[in-house]
Amino acid sequence: MTENPSRVTTKGDVLGVAGTNAGTVNITYISRTSSDTEIHARKLNKSSPYKGLVKFDADDKDKFFGRDHWIIELTDYLEKNNVLLLLGASGSGKSSLIQAGLIPKLKEQHGYEELVNLTFVPDINAFESFYVCLKPRYGQSEAKLAQAVKEDTLVKVVQSLKQDAQWLIFIDQFEELFTRTPKTERDIFIKSLIQLIENSDASVKIILTMRADFLDRLSPYPDLGKVHDRYSRMLTEMDDIDLRLAIAEPAARNGVTFEQGLIDQIIADFHQQAGSLPLLQYTLNLLWKNDDIQDQVLNSKTYQNLGGLTGALQQQANKIYNQFNEQQKKAAEQIFIGLIELVGKEPVSRRADKPIFEQDGTQKEVLYKLIDNRLLVSKIEDGKAKVEVAHEALLRSWKVLQDLIRYKEEIIVLRNRLSADAKEWDELRKQDPRKAINALILNVPKLTKIINLAKEKSLPNLDALTTEFIQASIKYQNQVQKIEAERKQREVSTELSLANSLGRYSSSLFDTHHELEAFVEAIKAGKILHKHKATDGQVISALFKIVVEGREYNRLEGHDNYVISVSFSPDGKTLASSSADCTIKLWDVETGKEIRTLTGHEDSVSSVSFSPDGKTLASGSSDKTIKLWDIGLDSLMKLSWDRVRNYLTYNPNVSESDRHLCDGIGTEK
Repeated sequence: MTENPSRVTTKGDVLGVAGTNAGTVNITYISRTSSDTEIHARKLNKSSPYKGLVKFDADDKDKFFGRDHWIIELTDYLEKNNVLLLLGASGSGKSSLIQAGLIPKLKEQHGYEELVNLTFVPDINAFESFYVCLKPRYGQSEAKLAQAVKEDTLVKVVQSLKQDAQWLIFIDQFEELFTRTPKTERDIFIKSLIQLIENSDASVKIILTMRADFLDRLSPYPDLGKVHDRYSRMLTEMDDIDLRLAIAEPAARNGVTFEQGLIDQIIADFHQQAGSLPLLQYTLNLLWKNDDIQDQVLNSKTYQNLGGLTGALQQQANKIYNQFNEQQKKAAEQIFIGLIELVGKEPVSRRADKPIFEQDGTQKEVLYKLIDNRLLVSKIEDGKAKVEVAHEALLRSWKVLQDLIRYKEEIIVLRNRLSADAKEWDELRKQDPRKAINALILNVPKLTKIINLAKEKSLPNLDALTTEFIQASIKYQNQVQKIEAERKQREVSTELSLANSLGRYSSSLFDTHHELEAFVEAIKAGKILHKHKATDGQVISALFKIVVEGREYNRLEGHDNYVISVSFSPDGKTLASSSADCTIKLWDVETGKEIRTLTGHEDSVSSVSFSPDGKTLASGSSDKTIKLWDIGLDSLMKLSWDRVRNYLTYNPNVSESDRHLCDGIGTEK
């Protein structure tokens, strides 16, 4: 016996496993104690002893090898502790070790013969997941205690249902609590779990398995951090001795051996592929099925033809995928998009309701082919059919999926964000519908993008809750837009009413010989009309009244150089003149008054001409440019510019905001 209680030693035909307080366990390993001839003398069992991508469960304990020292170590650990957090890389075999190794071993120990195994993976509702695993044993009426989303739920379930039994609560894939469960419910479940840990005795063992790369998710939960510090163990990789046992022993028990050197080759390939225990089982299963085991020997040639450990999964997946036509391939891609999410840049598998993928005939056909070929796994949870990727090794090893994830990353992130938002919205609306609307309804740009993607069929297979969430968002945004449109209409109506009043007031001022004040009020009214692209008879009448009936006389003098060109407006009321002084002037024909000087040319302005509607003036210059000037309603507001400017600037009764009324008027078009 070795001095290290966590290691194994071989003596003759017996493998001794030593563990503190566990005694010495003697297990006969056929692959180590028998020759090939002796193994071949056993009755041949043609059924594959390898699990492929499917995880080991408690019924597979006779196929599970290579983790003996871990089984003994953890069994000894749980004799002294009630909680275990087993960490490890994806594909390191955490779940299989617990299910096919530790739990059967615990049941063999004194006092654990009737151990109640309550295993579940946290889903959208972690309490519901616990309820589902309780119901088969305790019935719906008693198990429903677990459905209450409360901090004391888990303690109450144990107090009410456990009685004198020994319980093992195994929360597998604990990281899904952070990827699947909405935060509100997750926080409550974690508090409930901590309360259970703090209040449980030795009759309740709690085991959690979690991917080590999710450790940072514990940071917001100090109590979980303490659980990690006190109860965690890190599952290490198998060494060559363990690997050889895991490879050879299942075959030997079925009367089959490996060709000389093949196991060494498989082990060497294993070390080239990180997290490859699922790939190892998958490749061995394919090797068994593709080789002619009638001679009771697994051959190197068959192994090489499969592509070896690193290529077997991809080769087999490609074979299945390439049998699909283009329409089926697209359906397969849509299925996988619905079963993948990204944690940072790392793709992980997510479970989904199976009926989601059965709405379309082609997609349903492809779904069942992927399940039949073990690329997907279908299971029943609480009477509901679920589906998920067989193992995350597929996400890391199959180039088709790697490319799909890279090209569809935005879609994957968006649909999973949508799913999370929908779950949180659903939880909030149960508590406070108003808060749910204000906090979680999608904003317009994001909603528009989602609607466009849906039209392009780029967001297939959304679950019912997510679809309801989007529809609620659309309804809410339509209501918001309607309210906003009505508000703007009221605002426009109010401002146009003000413009009309200003127009009337302007006319009144003009009639009482307050021409400058009348012009200021008319400008205010005109600016309102210009803002809303509207016309108002009262305002136009006031403006024309000021322009046409003004009596102050000005000679048509003002250019600093000779006049080159003149042009009458179509209505004959305005004259435009251009000059060698580089300016254009507008004149009121009836009064002879200068309306406005237009500047902007850098040389003599050789010609001017009105548009047929009189709203635009074109000018040509020796500076090699042609300019267009807006002289419609705006130009009417430029009348008597110098007088208005002086009035606005120097009159102490004019407000500061009114002094800038004419800013920006009369600019080049």
